[in-house]
Amino acid sequence: MKILITALIVSSLVTGCQSATPQSPARLETHASYAAQGKQSSEALVASLNRQYNDINEDCREIGTDLRRGHYYCSGLIVRGTTDGDYLPWTHSPNSMNRGATSFSWIRRDAHPKWSVMRQAGFILRNAVEGHRLGLPGYDAGFICLFPKDAGTGQNVRHNGCVPREPGNGVHRVYPQPKATHKNSEYAWGSCESFGITTLEGWIAYTGDMQFSSSTQCSWNADSQKGWRNSIAMQEHYPLWDIAWNELLMATVDDGYGLKDLISAVFVDSVDSAHYDSGIETARNFQRKLVANGSYAPIVRMDLSSEQPFSYHQEDQVIAR
Repeated sequence: MKILITALIVSSLVTGCQSATPQSPARLETHASYAAQGKQSSEALVASLNRQYNDINEDCREIGTDLRRGHYYCSGLIVRGTTDGDYLPWTHSPNSMNRGATSFSWIRRDAHPKWSVMRQAGFILRNAVEGHRLGLPGYDAGFICLFPKDAGTGQNVRHNGCVPREPGNGVHRVYPQPKATHKNSEYAWGSCESFGITTLEGWIAYTGDMQFSSSTQCSWNADSQKGWRNSIAMQEHYPLWDIAWNELLMATVDDGYGLKDLISAVFVDSVDSAHYDSGIETARNFQRKLVANGSYAPIVRMDLSSEQPFSYHQEDQVIAR
């Protein structure tokens, strides 16, 4: 029975993400230098990625204001797995532009990331605190909501994909979002908070058992620390979903081209040789496209079965520093 349900889960997740594959046409530009992205050695980068992955800080504070922010702001890693093609992998797809959001995932040691990204290659965005530490750009505003598991939001345009595709259990009136004055308050919104759901027990009661679908989930406000804690805590209640990634939705305020300067690394899944072999050329093409557009990020191997998942290998690089 578990095998059947697992197969159905994988099928639903793949189907939900297929619509996001077509992308905007490539906009390749050649720049003479990308030295600004080379402030970290490969050894320092890997140490930083492994440190952030293992950092279980639950009280991220906004730089300059000390206001509370979501876990993504200072800990864990913001990742996106994607395919290769005649487009720039960090830009938003036409489907995402129509929905008003692009799907990312967030991985951390305590987030049960048995399978956190669908693709064998992708990229990692530098968070705000890490960027501040290095004197490099970091992502600090634009995330809307967090689903504890991938919610198949590809064609869902209801509040940029943050409203459940299928109604959960119970009827809830509309509640206001938590009051906030941080830099992301323009974007942060969660359907859980809108339904008056603030606890793990309330989330489970609303979402149901998710035996065959994850589309009944409500989403947490991206900057609700309570929502992030609930999202992590729900994992043990849904063991069949330990193969799935979470879904963190980013507002598509533009075409996403500027994200290239926030990419700290390109990853290739190295959990086994089959994953590595199917992903390494895609990762190398991502690196080529970054350099052609005036940025640079090294390729790192990512093995989420390890306590120190990230490693650097010179032979993986097309262009090494």
